[in-house]
Amino acid sequence: MDERILLVDYENIQAVDLEALPSDVKVRFVLGGKQASLPSTLSVRAHSMGERFAYVQVLSVEHNACDFCIAYYLGAYLQLNPKAECVILSKDKKGFDPLVKHLTVEKGFKVRRVNAQKEAFAESSGSKPKTSFERLKALLKEDKVLPKKRKALERKVKSWFQELSADERNVLVERLFREGFVSESETGITFERSRLR
Repeated sequence: MDERILLVDYENIQAVDLEALPSDVKVRFVLGGKQASLPSTLSVRAHSMGERFAYVQVLSVEHNACDFCIAYYLGAYLQLNPKAECVILSKDKKGFDPLVKHLTVEKGFKVRRVNAQKEAFAESSGSKPKTSFERLKALLKEDKVLPKKRKALERKVKSWFQELSADERNVLVERLFREGFVSESETGITFERSRLR
């Protein structure tokens, strides 16, 4: 299995349960300039993770300082581990989503941004989807803004399933339409959100 890493924008999200993470996931916390330290309970859990856990404190309190720091460490990590799955835990959509799109669609890396830890890795939220199609439905269900055009859906599926061939990804997309999860008209595509649950 390729390496997996969770980059936490701790200035933005403090609700992190290290014990709920899969045992192979590495965690990198980025603390803001106003955060002097981690809470003691979190520090104890982090210590028990050994080399799987690391943190850096950004000394600056300037706007977006943590975001740029995370972008730096993400790039450095991908340079060393280009096949790694990297997840950014941050609610800063405007800051990270353009970077994530560039890295996934244009560069072919496995990078995502999530709003909550439960969205980061399927195993940590209970049951892992068994098939690619189940995983696709789960990812679409979690997605806040679903694509409005077929090409945009195909790009999204490509970024989520880089390990699959183009033909395999096309089968997934076609199945969404065939089984009524998505319908298409002249103006674009429409998702049946109730069916994704």
